[in-house]
Amino acid sequence: MSKDILLYENGTGGEMKIISGDLVLTEILFNQVYLAFFGGNLQANTKGNELPDQQRFDYWANSLLFNGQPAKQFNSNLERALGETVYNSSGRIEIENAAKKDLEVLNGIVNTDVEVFILSESRLKVTVYLSGLNNNEQGELQFIWNNAKQEIVIEEQI
Repeated sequence: MSKDILLYENGTGGEMKIISGDLVLTEILFNQVYLAFFGGNLQANTKGNELPDQQRFDYWANSLLFNGQPAKQFNSNLERALGETVYNSSGRIEIENAAKKDLEVLNGIVNTDVEVFILSESRLKVTVYLSGLNNNEQGELQFIWNNAKQEIVIEEQI
């Protein structure tokens, strides 16, 4: 498994973890889940037909690194759905499906599943289950989304 810079949520967006002036590295997949959900392209998904001189609102690496590879592109469908969807039973399913769509970038690396729970009219709990392709690795990532503040208020790795 390769190493990545450890990211964490501080309520104002993802931050790189630094200890004693050095970047902290990690080998866990939670960073990839975080980037898939909150990769920064809240306004638009990559369609592949964008013009070179057209202003783009999608994730910058989709065209630079993953041009023509939609299965590897980050599109933050969950982040968009969290802000645009009513928190009711049908909205919960829509949000859950958006999360599953974002996690498709991890196909072939890890098995994923997602559950979304409505906690109140402006709060959701999203739980992501990860298991290794050989079922020898398991992990769970949970976060509470506060729609009134448009931020993650609690994040846990189990």
